[in-house]
Order: sequence, then structure tokens, then C-alpha cells
Amino acid sequence: MTEPILRLFAGDPYRCERALAAREAALREVDSNLERHVHFADEVDTGSLELDLTSLSLFALGRHFVVRRVEKVRAPKSFVPIVEGSFPDGTYLTLLATDLRANSPIAKAAKALDAFVALPAPRGNAIRGGAKEILTERGVRLTGTAFQELLHRCGNDLMTIAREADKLASHASGAPIEEHTIARLVFSSAERTVYPFYDRLGEGDLRASLAELRDLREDPGRIVGGILRHLTRLTMIRILLDRRTPRSEIASAVGVQEWLLRRLAGQAQRRSLAQLARALQRGVDLDREIKSGLVRPADALTELVLVATAS
Repeated sequence: MTEPILRLFAGDPYRCERALAAREAALREVDSNLERHVHFADEVDTGSLELDLTSLSLFALGRHFVVRRVEKVRAPKSFVPIVEGSFPDGTYLTLLATDLRANSPIAKAAKALDAFVALPAPRGNAIRGGAKEILTERGVRLTGTAFQELLHRCGNDLMTIAREADKLASHASGAPIEEHTIARLVFSSAERTVYPFYDRLGEGDLRASLAELRDLREDPGRIVGGILRHLTRLTMIRILLDRRTPRSEIASAVGVQEWLLRRLAGQAQRRSLAQLARALQRGVDLDREIKSGLVRPADALTELVLVATAS
């Protein structure tokens, strides 16, 4: 298949890089001596770039011009002639953008030439699938909890996951990498959220819950409200599991995707329905006392963590 002269890849950085790599490989199959010229749109001189694109090279028949950060070009309208330009045979242009608006003159020009390729960021299961593919390509095996920790620390960003997977590949020894190794080696690039705390609480792990809570900057009263919602969800799941309700029906009733249900069901099964109900009832009482001014939110939060993680 012949590669088009022009391509604009816009969207998720990792998917754009993969698309660029595939395009580069296809071009090199035709011309192994292909020259590659990389520019950054916020630094490049538009006139000089246009001159380079329309001139012939003295050293190679094929040339591939890559322009990154197209969304940051200083004068989008002045860049349109480059997109619409006519290039010598063997000259190819690839544009990359991560946050290019649909009404951008550059995007409109590329779409008019059928050269615009939208690569939106994956979500939900697609992120997990992409992360597993990245790890498999690099021969990295993780335990389930280590995989969750990697996703969290990388902010569910595939580009970050790919960089960290390269690092983890040097530590791969055949056995799955454990969570503590991820915590030691992977830099957390994600903003700290409260959800890992809820998971540790749902698992009944007091030490891990307190460790997560220590690094949070959320209002204690809001965290108590979040714990109530999490315990309510776990109680509902436990009731439905005890009734041998099919997983698909539980996911629909609780309003979660099946991958999330698997995690929550594991938490719900760690204790009896009576234990979950007692923790939930105490949480409701503490929430009422907070709103009545009878207890400080921080004190209520501490007590609820102890109650919710009690075996």
C-alpha cells in the first residue's frame, strides 16, 4: 500500500507515536535511504520549512519531514499553505498534534485533503488493554496489584506507561514483578486521588489505608462521604453475590463496568454482610454527627477507618 504524501495524526501522544512509527516503517520499505527531518511547530520558521519541502535534496531521493506540536504553531493560517502544498516526488510530510481543535485552520485543511487521522485517548478497558500490550511487547510480567499500581502511578497514560515499561524490562527476571517493586521504581506522575484509599479500605487493610490517607489533601468530611458511597456499593454487591446473581446483572444494578466489578467484588467478599452493614451504619451515624457539629470531621474519619477495616 502506497503511503500518502501528507498525514496529520492528532490525539493521544502514544497512539500518535505508534502511527508515526508505522508510517516511517512503511516509507523505509520503499526507500531504505529515506532522509528524516524533524521540526517543532512552535520553533520552526514557516517560510524556511516551506522552502525545504518544495526543494530537492542533493543527497537523497526520499525525504520525510516530521513536524511536532502542530497545535502550538504561532500563526495557524500561515501554516495552511504548507499543508496544501505540492511537494517533489519522494517528499513526505507528517504532522503530529495532541490538542488540535476541530476548528483549527490546519485541521480543516488536512481534513479537506483526507489526510487527518484522529487518534483519541483510550478510556476504560482500552487503557488496560493497551498497557498489557505494552508490557507484553517488552517481556514485563506484573502481578495484578502491581499492574493496578502501575496504572495509577502513570495516570493511565499510555506514553508514560511505555516509558516506565522500558525501565521495568531491565528488572524482569521471569517471575512477575510485585507491587512493592513498582512503588520503588515507578515515579508517580499522576495527581494523588482518593480512589486507591477507598480500595485499600474496602480490602480491610488498615496499614495500607492509613498510608494512602496520609498523602491525601482532601477535606476529611468529603472523604467520609466517599467512604459511605464505597461501603454502600460493597454492601449492595455482597447482597447480590449472596443471592448468586449473575455478574453482568450485578454490574448493571450497581452501575459499574465489569472490570471494576471484579475489583469491588473481591473487596466485598473479604468480610460478611453483617460486618459491611455495621461499618456502613456507623458511617451514617458519624456523617450525621459531623453535620450536627457533634464531632470534628478528622476525628470521625479516623474512627470510620478503624471501624471499616476491623476484622
